[in-house]
Amino acid sequence: MRRTLLPAMTRRTFLASTTAGATLTFLHPFSAHAAAGQAHLRLMETTDLHVHVFPYDYYSDKPVDTVGLARTAAHVADIRAEATNSVLLDNGDLIQGNPMGDYIAYERGMSEGDMHPIIEAMNTVGFDAATIGNHEFNYGLDFLMKSMAGADFPVVLSNVATEAGAAPRDDTTLFRPYVILDRMVTDGAGEEHALKLGIIGFTPPQVMNWDRRHLEGNVTARDIVETAQAYVPEMKEAGADIIIALSHSGIGADAHTDGMENASVPLAAVDGIDALMTGHHHLVFPGPKYEATGVAP
Repeated sequence: MRRTLLPAMTRRTFLASTTAGATLTFLHPFSAHAAAGQAHLRLMETTDLHVHVFPYDYYSDKPVDTVGLARTAAHVADIRAEATNSVLLDNGDLIQGNPMGDYIAYERGMSEGDMHPIIEAMNTVGFDAATIGNHEFNYGLDFLMKSMAGADFPVVLSNVATEAGAAPRDDTTLFRPYVILDRMVTDGAGEEHALKLGIIGFTPPQVMNWDRRHLEGNVTARDIVETAQAYVPEMKEAGADIIIALSHSGIGADAHTDGMENASVPLAAVDGIDALMTGHHHLVFPGPKYEATGVAP
């Protein structure tokens, strides 16, 4: 098997690879026309990055221009330039998904203090928060925790616990269940206002089956909607002005059933959630594959 060695990643080389997609940007109309006391906050999300740092196809061993956080970073920069206020979030499935991910997990390994390439890239781009996807558990808990330890941004996950209590809020969660970010936003008159932005994360409880050999006896997983109903009021009590749910769960049926994998629709209906970012399905919404199943915007 032929192996191609890529240049060592530095902030300069990574950012240089993003410039090809850079374009001239103008202030977004929502920002341009915001009134006094009115602020435009743009929410950006990446999801299912699956270790695609550079625009490179490791299977065919050649560069491509259709994948890579390095290319996405150019779009992020454009959006930040046109939005007065913005937040960048990730919805999980970061550390697994291509040969580089397998190489890091099975050959190089992760020792204490090592940086995972996708986390180093995300630190460079400047993410505000992220959650954990189901594929994060594929290599085991030790590898996961060492990989995420290098993140300069908070990682949240509310429905996986190392010790289960009588109710979700009694659990000892694997990651912090949520975070409240203190941000300053600028309104249409140029005045700054304090904003407490609550971010909570969820992953499919089916991880207990999919990665049983890694998880059984070590963690438990709760229903997504049940967990949200427990934590969202606590986030409000803690002062969150806006609550964003990072749902590494697909868009499925609108009726909630216990333990459902694709719970984003009933999750969006939980009182107190202001915005929901989804992923997991690897599909475009709206789109024909959702229309075929009767799911429409």
